[in-house]
Order: sequence, then C-alpha cells, then structure tokens
Amino acid sequence: MELEKFSATQSRADRLSDEIAQWKLLAKGLGNDGVIALTIDDAGPALTHTVNELLLACYGMRFTVEIRTQRTLASGELREGLEILVHDAESDSSKSVSVMSGGQKVWINECLTRGIALYLAQNTGQPYQTLFSDESDGPLDPERKVQFMRMKREVLRQGGYQREFFISQTPDLVAEADAVIDVQALAA
Repeated sequence: MELEKFSATQSRADRLSDEIAQWKLLAKGLGNDGVIALTIDDAGPALTHTVNELLLACYGMRFTVEIRTQRTLASGELREGLEILVHDAESDSSKSVSVMSGGQKVWINECLTRGIALYLAQNTGQPYQTLFSDESDGPLDPERKVQFMRMKREVLRQGGYQREFFISQTPDLVAEADAVIDVQALAA
C-alpha cells in the first residue's frame, strides 16, 4: 500500500517537474534572450538602412549609424544588447549617440525615431496617415532647422504619410509648414 502511494507521488512529481520545465522553456523563449532578441536582431539591419537613408537624404554624407544588437562581454561571450554608434565622416570617428552634442543628437534621435516609425509601418501591415512631434527642433541652429524640415518631408514621402502635425516656436519652420494652426490667434 505504501509503495503504491510512493509510486503515485513519484509519478505526479515527475509530471509536475516536466510541466515546470516546459513553462521555464516558454518563459525563456518569450524573454529578452528569446523572441525579443530575435526580433531586435531581425530589425537591426533594416532599421540601420532606413535611418541612414534619412540621414543621407537630409544631411548629406556626414553621419551614418550602426545599430548593434549584441555586445561582447569581457569573457568573449556575446550578450543581447542595443548600442547605437554614429560615424562622423567629417572627423572620421565613431561614438555612441548618447555622447553626441545636443544638435547632433537631435538629428540622430529624430532619424532613429522616424526610422522606427517607417520600419513598423512597412512591417506591421498597419497603415498610418499622420505623424506627430513636439518642439524637437529646439537645439538646432537655423541652417540645421531647414535640414530638419527636409527630413520631416522625406519621412512623409517614404512612409506614404499624408501629414505631420508638429509643434514649433521657430518662425522659419512654421513658414515651411503646408498649413498652420496658430493657437494664440485662436485664443484671441
């Protein structure tokens, strides 16, 4: 009798152990080193290409980005990660986007953000008609603000968007807009 109880308990423990192992495998597959990592690895080259196209179309050949989805540990082992390196052809140097100057960082971040939007629009099958942005031109000098506007138009063209609503207090950019909603005039 006791041997039968032990055998039944052992059988149940084995089934539970197998089920736990399956749940752990599923959790790993859906975690940072599973599907998420594969998705990032898959998107990296296409996203890099799109961002570099935007940079080239709007700012010339000065900047290119490299999106790295793996980093090498001190042990030599590869680990999933995300690093964005920017190559500056003018100084022939590369550095992380996080240490760039304010204006340069705006260019790169806006191209990255718009590149992600373009990538998602092309790969999700979900068409979007409109983009929105809020005063992202702040640290740019007047010449760069005009280039910034070219980037916005290039994104509209590449993504097949109909419009972008953007907030700006820069008269030169407001003058470049196809239409203006003047909130101060509406409030008066």
